[in-house]
Amino acid sequence: MAELFQKLGPWAIVDILIIAAIIYRLLLLIRGTRAMQMVLGILVLAGLTFLVSQIYPLTTLKWVMDKFYSSIIIIIVILFQEDIRRVLSRMGKKTVFQSGEAVSSRQILDEITRAASSLTSKKIGALIVIERNIILSRYVDVGILVDSRISKELLVAIFHPTSPVHDGAVIIQQGRIAAAGCFLPLTRDERVDPDLGTRHRAAIGMSQETDALVVVVSEETQAISLVVDGNVSRNLGPKELRKVLRNLLSPDRDVSEKKKSSGKNWNQVIERMKIFRSGGGGEHE
Repeated sequence: MAELFQKLGPWAIVDILIIAAIIYRLLLLIRGTRAMQMVLGILVLAGLTFLVSQIYPLTTLKWVMDKFYSSIIIIIVILFQEDIRRVLSRMGKKTVFQSGEAVSSRQILDEITRAASSLTSKKIGALIVIERNIILSRYVDVGILVDSRISKELLVAIFHPTSPVHDGAVIIQQGRIAAAGCFLPLTRDERVDPDLGTRHRAAIGMSQETDALVVVVSEETQAISLVVDGNVSRNLGPKELRKVLRNLLSPDRDVSEKKKSSGKNWNQVIERMKIFRSGGGGEHE
C-alpha cells in the first residue's frame, strides 16, 4: 500500500479527480431515469460475472467478459442512445424547473383535486401525470413547456376543448406544471380491458414505464380514475382522490406505512384496481 502511494504523483491525483468528477456528473444527469436503473443492473451483473470467472476456471466465460469489457463503450451508446442525446442537448443548460415546493403539499393537492372535480362537472376529459422518483424529462421535452404554478383554473383552461393542447397530458414536475400537450406511451398489455380508449391506455402505459401517478378524467362518464403501476381505480371522489394522492406522494413515509395509514380507503382503491384490471368494467377513453 505504501508503494502505491509513493507512485501517486500530483498529476496522477489530478487525473483521478478529473475522472471521478466526470463520472459523478454523468451519474447526476441520469439520476432518477430508467438509464440509471439499467446502469446499476449492468454493473451488478458484470461484477458478479467477473468474480465468478476469476474464482473458478471458466475459460469461456472469462473470454466473453474480456470481449464485453473491450466493447463496453459501444454497448453503452447503443443501449442509452436516447438518454445520451438528451443529456448532451441539456449540458450547460440550467433547468427551468426548479422549485422548493413539495408535490405532496396541501395546496398543490387541493388544486389538482379541485381541477379534476371541475373537469368532471364540465364533461371535459383530462390526463394529469404526477412525477415521483423517475424523472419525466423525456416526456416533458416533447410537450409544450409551461413552467407554472399549479392552479385549478390553469388546468381547466389547458384541457378545455378549445385549447390547442387539450388532447395531450399535463406533467407535474417538482411541484409545478412543467409541460402540457405531452404524448404518453400506450400500454401493450393484452390483459387490459378492450373497452378502454386511448386516454386510459396512455395512462396505463405511462404508469408501467415509470412510477408516475396518473389522474384520468373521463368526459363520457364524468368519472375520476387514478392509475398506479398499471392498475386503474375508477369512480374516485375528490376527497378520496386527494387522500390517496397525499398518501402515495408523502415523502416521509415508506410504502408499508402509506398503505396502513390510509386504512379502508387504500384497501378499497386496491380492490377497485384489481376488479377493473380483471375486466370488471370499462369506458371508452
